[in-house]
Amino acid sequence: MRFFRIYGLSILSSLGVLYLSILRDVSPLHLPKIPYFDKVAHCGLYLVLSAVICFELYRQRYTFSDKIMWAFGLCFPILYGGMMELLQEYYFPPRTGDWSDWIADIIGVFVAFFLCKKLLPKYVKPENQGICCR
Repeated sequence: MRFFRIYGLSILSSLGVLYLSILRDVSPLHLPKIPYFDKVAHCGLYLVLSAVICFELYRQRYTFSDKIMWAFGLCFPILYGGMMELLQEYYFPPRTGDWSDWIADIIGVFVAFFLCKKLLPKYVKPENQGICCR
């Protein structure tokens, strides 16, 4: 249960991205008719996902030089985005997988990772040593 208390927001973010990725009909969402809005949405979703993961790892005293931070803050969201595109293409019609959507996901992940790398050390304090699970 402690794991979910510490990383619950990351898990919820991942499940939220999963839900939005496999949603069959997006017309009830009333998305704006702005060109490339879906790419901006992909970028934003994965920016939030990566930022939440980095935030929770940083709070547990993982730094941006740790392999865990790179694996879960950067690599996991990129692979997760690719997996979502494959799932959309092969298992959730009428959704379709798209390489450009995955590129937008990757851009969002990189932006979040490097923003977090600059901002978290300045504005977020890691949890106390006694509470840390590391």
